[in-house]
Amino acid sequence: MDLDWQDKSIVAKELTDSRLTVFLFQNGSLSRFIEDNCNGKFHIELKNESWCQALANEINVLSLVDDAITFIRESWLKCDDRRLVYARTVIPQTTFARERRTLQQLGNKPLGNILFSDSTSHQTSRRYAKIPLGCNLHQQATAGSKIASNLWGRQSIFNINNNPLLITEVFLPSILTCTKS
Repeated sequence: MDLDWQDKSIVAKELTDSRLTVFLFQNGSLSRFIEDNCNGKFHIELKNESWCQALANEINVLSLVDDAITFIRESWLKCDDRRLVYARTVIPQTTFARERRTLQQLGNKPLGNILFSDSTSHQTSRRYAKIPLGCNLHQQATAGSKIASNLWGRQSIFNINNNPLLITEVFLPSILTCTKS
């Protein structure tokens, strides 16, 4: 199922919960923003890191060859035991080869720490989409949970030293309870 990724101005008209818009339209490091705004201990739960083929949408966005193998990093941004955001990063082989030292040392550290602190890194685009039930991305984001509602996500292209990578973040319902008292 192809998702309808759109600009912020179009998606903003559909959103009615201001708690979600604060996170969805946040411009800096999402990890840092969650850490600063949620009660509890922020951490990254690494779901997967492996070399495999990107999804069709990711291939198109990154202008990859159809059968290109990419480095995929999947994780959940969590506060205590609550999963707040599912993150999927697609790193083309050329980007990984040039940025290997930085990217291989991530482990459970947020990628945003690198992207928003490195002067050679910048964001080139961001789009948003409703993630419906039954969609592959919804299933990946909600693995092991019983979330039966549509979700919202955003997709951003970053360049590190002019080498692209794609980050997709899917916001889980628990993000709405993420506020400091």
